[in-house]
Amino acid sequence: MENIETAPFWETKTLEELTQSEWEALCDGCGLCCLHRIQDEDDDAIYLTRVACHCYDIAAHACSDYANRHERVEGCMKLTLERVEEFDWLPESCAYRLRHQGRAIPSWHPLITKDPATVHPHGMHALNPILEKDEIDLEDYIID
Repeated sequence: MENIETAPFWETKTLEELTQSEWEALCDGCGLCCLHRIQDEDDDAIYLTRVACHCYDIAAHACSDYANRHERVEGCMKLTLERVEEFDWLPESCAYRLRHQGRAIPSWHPLITKDPATVHPHGMHALNPILEKDEIDLEDYIID
């Protein structure tokens, strides 16, 4: 019998067809969604900062309490299928955005390389983040 290799789930399934574990696997672990954003009151533009949520583990490049993040962090946004169109602030390389648009995920994505560190050489991670503090002005940490 021939060994027929099937295409990976992210190439064959729509976002609506993904299981919960497949949905979670689309995340490349860049951590950019863990960075604080501020919105300009005048033109509604959204600016990304270098300030990470207090649950972000800088060394691990991941949430330190992913399972409970929504209870622990006020305003932590859960990316769901129903809300995927609202997350236009995610990077252009975000697999959720790309798959929603019917586009392929990048060749450096951990689903393809089997290595979570492959996001780093491509600059797709929270660069030099600092953890949020009570006395911090987010405007001082806007990323250009």
